This record gives sequence, C-alpha cells and structure tokens, in this order.
Amino acid sequence: MIKRAKPMFVHSDIGRGMIAAKRAGARIDPRAVQRSLIDFLAAQVEGGMDSLLFPAFNYDYGKKRVFDVDSDPVQVGALPEWLRQNGGTHRSPVPFFSVLSGRDLGLKTDEQINPFGDASAFQWLVDYDANLTLLGAPLHSLTFIHYVEEISGGPAYRYNKSFPGKTIKGGIAAPCDFSMHVRPMGVHLDYDWPRLEADLRAQGLLQRSSSAPDLQWLNAHALLEYWGNQIVTDPFYLLDAPSRELFKKATDGGKNRVQQEEYENV
Repeated sequence: MIKRAKPMFVHSDIGRGMIAAKRAGARIDPRAVQRSLIDFLAAQVEGGMDSLLFPAFNYDYGKKRVFDVDSDPVQVGALPEWLRQNGGTHRSPVPFFSVLSGRDLGLKTDEQINPFGDASAFQWLVDYDANLTLLGAPLHSLTFIHYVEEISGGPAYRYNKSFPGKTIKGGIAAPCDFSMHVRPMGVHLDYDWPRLEADLRAQGLLQRSSSAPDLQWLNAHALLEYWGNQIVTDPFYLLDAPSRELFKKATDGGKNRVQQEEYENV
C-alpha cells in the first residue's frame, strides 16, 4: 500500500474512489460516504488527517479577481468540497489553486503569488517527500505537471499572465499580485497523457494497489526529477503530437517563449 511515513496529496473521484477504497479493505458507511473515505485515507499515513492535502481549486478568480478563502466552493471534486464545509482543515489563500490541509502549511505569499513557484504548495509536497494519490481520479488530474513546467524553467509553449486582485480571509481583504503561466488562447494545447502514463509505469513511478486498480500514487520528488530530466532533453516532452508540432514552429524549436500579445489583445 501507500508509504505511510509520507504526506499525501489526494485527487479524487468520489464514485470510483468509493469502489477503490472498498476493494482496498475500507468499510464504507452508506450514510456517511465522505467521512468513510476521509477515514480510509487518514489511515494510510502517519499523522492521520494532519498528513492529508486536497486540491481546493476555484477558477472564478479569473473573472471576479476576488478569492474568498472561507466561502468560495471547491470546484474540483465532491470530497474536498465536503471537507471544506465540514471543518477542521486549513485552506491556502491562493487564487485558482488553493489546497486544503489538515495542518497549516505555513506558505508565505507576501502579496505576490505564483501557484506553481518555489513557495507554492506543490513545492511543499516536494520538500516533504509527499505522495500524489489518485483515488478513483485519472492521471490527467495531476496539476503537479504545471509545477514541473515552472520549476524546469517555464514552458516555452505557455506565457506568464498577471491577475491582480484581492483575497479575503476571515472577512479581511488583502491585495493580491497573482501571476502564473497560462495556455495560449485560441490554439490547441494538450498533454500526451496515455504516453506519459505508460512511461511512468515503465519507470516504476506510477504504482497502484494490487486489490484496487483505481487507487494509484506517485512520489512528488521522484516525479519532479523524472519529468524535469525529460524536459531538459526535450522541452516538448509532455505534449501530444499536434501541440508539439504547433509549438515547435511557434517557438523556433523551443528557443523562444510564446508571448501574451501574440494570442491576446493586451
């Protein structure tokens, strides 16, 4: 099973996750499915709930330019949204890509936020040697891929964009200088997830429970190292074939990075 000594960042699909947990030996109370799943996950790690993290992403900030840490719903899964509503967790004050955690991660924003940078929750996962866990969720749920792109020097096929606004926590508003790399507007950009999954399995990095195939995990540090090395060799390694062809031309083989003004009226 999952290595117990490491924290765990969980992407979940509640339906498939319930089946996976039952096959892995969990007892699911049909009257309290979410609590049963949280208890199952907490039993997989030393420290229990204090060692669990979940995506709490909310994408409305792009239009509102306001992120209310306490009240904006989680838009990436019923399990973390239930957890947000039922207490006992901390939510990072990061627009778009906040995370829920059993303990305060102590992330320092200082009003300037890059959700994929070296002060992010994803960096915390690497620093604490965490596992990235897929409970019924597919591999393409891994937002960690954008952290790898950023730490590897910034992808040539994405450009940086600023989203100034404010965060609200405990009723107190604070200015927010938020920026991240984004996909170019109006063109195809996607990752070759089937190939990436096959590579990770061949390398022994993507593991799964023998009794529950929909329970899978990877080590964050090992994934950063492996994907980072591949990107050094081939800056378009993560992309599918149409994206690779398009952005090789757009970036002169990766020598130049795409710019916002090439795809948006700024």
